[in-house]
Amino acid sequence: MSKSSGGLLSGLEVAVTVDDQFQWTGIPFPEGHGPHTVSKKMMKAFEAYGVPGVYAFNSTAPTEEDPRVLDILDDWCAAGHYVGNHTHQHISLNWLDVDTYLRDIETSERLLSRWIEASPSRYFRYAFAMEGDSATKTRQVQTHLSQNGFLSSPVTLWFYDAQFMVAYDRALRLTDRAAQRWIEDTLVDTAIEQIENQAAAATAALGRSPAHIMLIHGTTVAGATIERILGRLTEEGVVFVTSERAMADPANVIGSPVTTRQFRNSTQKWAEHAGVSIPDVPPAVLAEVEKAAPIEGMSYDEVLGRAIQEWTRRVPFTPVPADFH
Repeated sequence: MSKSSGGLLSGLEVAVTVDDQFQWTGIPFPEGHGPHTVSKKMMKAFEAYGVPGVYAFNSTAPTEEDPRVLDILDDWCAAGHYVGNHTHQHISLNWLDVDTYLRDIETSERLLSRWIEASPSRYFRYAFAMEGDSATKTRQVQTHLSQNGFLSSPVTLWFYDAQFMVAYDRALRLTDRAAQRWIEDTLVDTAIEQIENQAAAATAALGRSPAHIMLIHGTTVAGATIERILGRLTEEGVVFVTSERAMADPANVIGSPVTTRQFRNSTQKWAEHAGVSIPDVPPAVLAEVEKAAPIEGMSYDEVLGRAIQEWTRRVPFTPVPADFH
């Protein structure tokens, strides 16, 4: 296992957030795993490393098939964590008109209102972190959020953990324990390396070290690795803070001046604005991850493609796969 160079993250303030605990409609959990098992592992890890007030941003369409998954939010909040809004269908704003997107936000708020109102702040997160393909579109959605008391919670640090999900699920199906261990180890190393690279880019782009908001998804592989990731970050000197603390930083509240339809987090957009390059983004190792534990018809693109086809059945739209590049 590769080692990160020490000191790069010392003193870095990081708020941890979790997206998609219910996973996406059309992408089921592997047999024997699910939202309850993953969230329990995450809560245990957060307690072990003193991670405070983790906001969960869940698209709520999966609750149509199984309303019982909402029960995990009671345990989540009882453990001192919180809930935000992440739309109902998890469809990119790029692909929808504003009115349809706003209705999707409102649907999710109705389903999650009990937990959102119990949280200290009203946070919203764009699906796929895509804030729209035009500044006008973004402003229209932000106006709605402001009118309804929501702040947009950006992602400033991510490590492409969702792209490990399908390979790990294949390894579980095949009971390929060597592949499982390799995927887990690779995700942990990738998380640290990506966070180092992106944190350095944010400092270069802004001329200072901002507070950060980290994303990890509620997937089976995340549940298997979250404790190790937090442990490594603790060893590196990261200080875990609340989202409220991170959202006191103007860079997170005001956001990047870049409008793009591409799959980019806030740090990537600040870096683009400042002409700062971020090495190995997205990580080259994803090509190797995709080769692990192969099963015909279960590549990442095929699984995601089937999910998007399911979304188009529910809400008519034309997906643009190039947005993810």
